[in-house]
Amino acid sequence: MLKTKTQFRLKQAISIILATALFLGSGWASAPIPSFAQDKAAVTAVNNMPVELNSSDISSQGRLVVKLSPGISPEAVAQSVQAELVRKGPLQFITLALEFGRMDEVMNKLKDFPGVLSVSPAQKMKISASAAAAAPAADTTIQDPYYARQWGLTQIEVPQAWALGATGKGITVAVVDTGVDSEHVDLRGNIVSGYNAITGRSGLSATLDNNGHGTHVAGIIAAQLNGTGIVGVAPQAKIMPIKAVDSTGEGTDDVIADGIVWAANHGAQIINLSLGADSEEAILKEAVRYALDQGCLIVAAGGNKDEENRLTTLTYPAADPEVLAVTATDEQDRLASFSLTGPGACLAAPGTNIVSDYWQKGAAGYAVSDGTSMASPFVAGTAALVWSQHPDFSASKVRQILEDSSLDLGTTGRDDTYGYGRVNAYWAVRFAAEPESFSASANVTWAGGILKNSSSQTSVQLEIPPRALGSDPSKTPLFKLSTPTVTANLPAGVKPIGEPISIEREDTAPVKKLLQLSMTPVSYAADSNRLQYIYRWTGSRWLKVGGGMTSGTVTVGITEQGIYQMGSAAMPEESRLAGEDRLDTAVQISQAGFPDGADTVLLAKAEDFPDALAGVPLAYKLHAPILLTNSASLSANVLTEIQRLQPKQVILLGGTGAISGSIEQELQNIYSVRRLGGANRYDTARQIALAMGMTGEAVLVNGSNFPDALAMSSIAAQYGVPILLTAANVLPAETNEVLGQSAMTATVVIGGEGVVSSDTMRNLPNPTRLSGQDRYATAAEVLKVFPPRGGAAFLATGENFPDALTGGVLASLNSSNLILVSSAGMRAEEQTVLQGWSGKKVFAFGGSSIVSDSIMTQVQTMLQ
Repeated sequence: MLKTKTQFRLKQAISIILATALFLGSGWASAPIPSFAQDKAAVTAVNNMPVELNSSDISSQGRLVVKLSPGISPEAVAQSVQAELVRKGPLQFITLALEFGRMDEVMNKLKDFPGVLSVSPAQKMKISASAAAAAPAADTTIQDPYYARQWGLTQIEVPQAWALGATGKGITVAVVDTGVDSEHVDLRGNIVSGYNAITGRSGLSATLDNNGHGTHVAGIIAAQLNGTGIVGVAPQAKIMPIKAVDSTGEGTDDVIADGIVWAANHGAQIINLSLGADSEEAILKEAVRYALDQGCLIVAAGGNKDEENRLTTLTYPAADPEVLAVTATDEQDRLASFSLTGPGACLAAPGTNIVSDYWQKGAAGYAVSDGTSMASPFVAGTAALVWSQHPDFSASKVRQILEDSSLDLGTTGRDDTYGYGRVNAYWAVRFAAEPESFSASANVTWAGGILKNSSSQTSVQLEIPPRALGSDPSKTPLFKLSTPTVTANLPAGVKPIGEPISIEREDTAPVKKLLQLSMTPVSYAADSNRLQYIYRWTGSRWLKVGGGMTSGTVTVGITEQGIYQMGSAAMPEESRLAGEDRLDTAVQISQAGFPDGADTVLLAKAEDFPDALAGVPLAYKLHAPILLTNSASLSANVLTEIQRLQPKQVILLGGTGAISGSIEQELQNIYSVRRLGGANRYDTARQIALAMGMTGEAVLVNGSNFPDALAMSSIAAQYGVPILLTAANVLPAETNEVLGQSAMTATVVIGGEGVVSSDTMRNLPNPTRLSGQDRYATAAEVLKVFPPRGGAAFLATGENFPDALTGGVLASLNSSNLILVSSAGMRAEEQTVLQGWSGKKVFAFGGSSIVSDSIMTQVQTMLQ
């Protein structure tokens, strides 16, 4: 697991139409419902009927939502069109009321009014519902009488999460809905002051439920464990009631947006939106973005099908890519028949036959219902469990953990039906916790852990990240660390350090996240002219895995079982790795990094670079160099270097347009050859990512702007994170496909909005951006977050890229990264970063015409 000073993995390290009422298909009957106090033997079942949205009704409401520039008078705008100003706020929006027949006229006039940024009708949805027969409660002796009927809690393993101490304490969840019955016996101890967005009043008396839906949602999240009724997922979390939907099940997007903003401004960490519609106007979109900017996690129901089959995909706000969208499942973990699906699906949760608290006139009650409205609060409650144990986590971190720890259903990876999978409270809490430590032999669970073994000469630690061994939480493979007997000496010139370690596991399934192997010599006399590495015995030779430390602990990312040994090797005598051309420089880099050969060689086109941009992480995983070739034929130097390395396989990066079929045929006469080449650069990057087989995180860079990728290449490699390519304003289908196939729950975007736009970034899973004003400032940001751990620093030009491309492999092998420099000299941003480093030897890729002697001297002086 990649960790930085922020203690997060790669992504964190960088750290309605709603004109809504109840959620689509989550309507409630108006018939009286027997209260629990009156009838402990009955729970009323309520069938949800679909919302019917009538476009003619929308326009007939006579209300317009208008976005104003700062300083524009709402009263002046209203007066200019002879409309009534009925609402001011939030976020510079106002709502105007006017005669039905003037809507089009006034909209057109306002669009030309100075300071008016947008105009749209205030949209409304209606629900219709019918009551069902009462259903008897289960005869149970469990303390909370209806607990036995709460199959959803058992399905997502909430009791096991409680056993770990997770209760939701300290977390406030806003329920933007019909209000909440604050006097309900299950809820009254967990309610904080809320807001009525319809009337603009705050306080508990202003937010009383007069429909039932909001109370039902609140009960799923945080009903108390009090011996009465039901218990919520997070029984010690607080509910902030936000009334934005009226007693008839009607609401408008301006009112709901007001409620979202109020919740974000008054301490809600999680906002549950069990409501939705088939489009999203500006006011809702901006309210969601505002809440996200305040650090809130927004969870929304994905939507239910309607009788006319008019709704075919996720509704808003769930369809907003920055919102955690939830679909519904039944007791067999099948998609509920009513649940909408779509590309934005993130998680699934129980949504059928859900018993929960319910408001009824004059007394507290309970009801059973179906709907994605019920699924969403299961996820919100689980988020509260995780966040309560880790209050320092960001919303993005909590969301990533929920997605990472879900039970994969349907198509492997993320899909349109279940998203990443069905939420699991127990594993979410386990994934969020510090990894469990084991002795040298242990069965390791899905949540991973740390194995430790110490001998008289070497201390060893193997960290296994959560979900590193696949997506089946039932598997607990045995891991064993032991001290083997090895008769083969390390390569010539490499001095052994300490004792070797044997890593064995009974499960041979492919590793999905790099395991972090750390070896520390008990005693070692550091030599400033030698670097420490970890080597792996293949059965026929030792391969250098990585390291490059001058002393202390060496940590490398690995995927294979086998025997590992620390050793020290002399630093290269030459401070420049340079050949007569880019092909020859790549050969020089290969000889410096792999003096004892390699089992695999990667070969990329020398004239253009996108295919090889994504290759560095794969090269690191396979302990392989990247060599360059002309498209049509292999040069003698490159062929000689391949022969020196004695590989078992050669991997060609790119299609036949990048590396010809004749080169492939020539190599096939001697080696096993594999080509990773797609129809375009994006598809080639997709194939490389799939060949890596890693899951969880990805780096995203512009496929036409190479320096950003190079600045991050060695860092991505060291932690097994694939590099994917995008266009500036459009996420290519190939990239989007592999994000789903590989279940990527987080992305790190390298470069500013000019290379990867904000709109593109919002369509990525849990994105974080590292950027500066230009390529050098961006590279400086990468260096600041990920300073080199090894004893070497590597310089490469930021103006031409082949040397840095192949040099990224050597940098990763030495636990370092690339410093991109301009021919005009070191930039101020980079100088600031480098001043925090010391004691590193400086190497340059390319001759003095590429990286000048004066820049070399400047950096060497700074790092002395």
